[in-house]
Amino acid sequence: MEDVSLYVGRGEVVTLLGPNGAGKSTILKMLSGEIAPQQGVVAIFGKSHDRNAKRRIGLVLQEASTDDLMTLQETLQLHGRLFGLRGARLHQRCTELLDSLGLSERADDRCETLSGGLRRRLDIARALLHEPDLLLLDEPTLALDPDSSAAIWETLRERVSDGAAVVVCSNDTVEAEANADRVVIVSDGHVVAEDTPSNLTSGLLHDALELDWPDATQTALTDLECWQGVGTILRTDDRLLLSVENSAEIVPRLFQRYGAQIRGIRIRESSLRDAWFQIVGRPLAENASDEA
Repeated sequence: MEDVSLYVGRGEVVTLLGPNGAGKSTILKMLSGEIAPQQGVVAIFGKSHDRNAKRRIGLVLQEASTDDLMTLQETLQLHGRLFGLRGARLHQRCTELLDSLGLSERADDRCETLSGGLRRRLDIARALLHEPDLLLLDEPTLALDPDSSAAIWETLRERVSDGAAVVVCSNDTVEAEANADRVVIVSDGHVVAEDTPSNLTSGLLHDALELDWPDATQTALTDLECWQGVGTILRTDDRLLLSVENSAEIVPRLFQRYGAQIRGIRIRESSLRDAWFQIVGRPLAENASDEA
């Protein structure tokens, strides 16, 4: 990691956006105190890491860390006690989170019976249990279906509305665009851009065209650059990504002139995914899973 500068304020969601291996998890581990930076400092709540600071952090790493022989209820009860919760308050928090994350009916089941997605929800519940002021989440909705992801973000927003800061590692541009107040683009151990999702996408034309065009010549690319309504043209492997003002005008013209060479086309509204492509110069591989 080099030249990483990051500030996260109260009541703010910041997404570290980048592919696996970009350095996102390393940043998260430095924020949690698990590793120390080789240079520079990490300050949490205005101070260096100490035991009191760590008690104000909720952490979810990529790997599930539940005990298979414990029930969900037992898992949350133990975690709550470790963070000083007792009695009626502990019971209330366990009940609230099991309910909000759709785990109530499984409260007395052992963790070994849970799918990967349900384990993820339990990890989120455990991180939220002691009402932390800073939440550090590494791919929090990985392996979750859209409804489960929405439930998690609804629960996270409740904590944010109470003033908690949230840092999320992700390679999901759709989720980042929908939920982040700021997006920090991380590539090869560097922060290459940082802004609100709307500012990062503000310079894009309305539509994005992904063309399966492996034999596109430089002559064809030069031709396209001159077309009115065509913006940035990016090439990777056998694909072209075009930023265009109006796909309804550009696509017929494309196929009229180059249809025999184009093997496939995808048309969509421009998004944070395209902003990443333009800033970094290569596509962002995103995880996909439908496990509940």
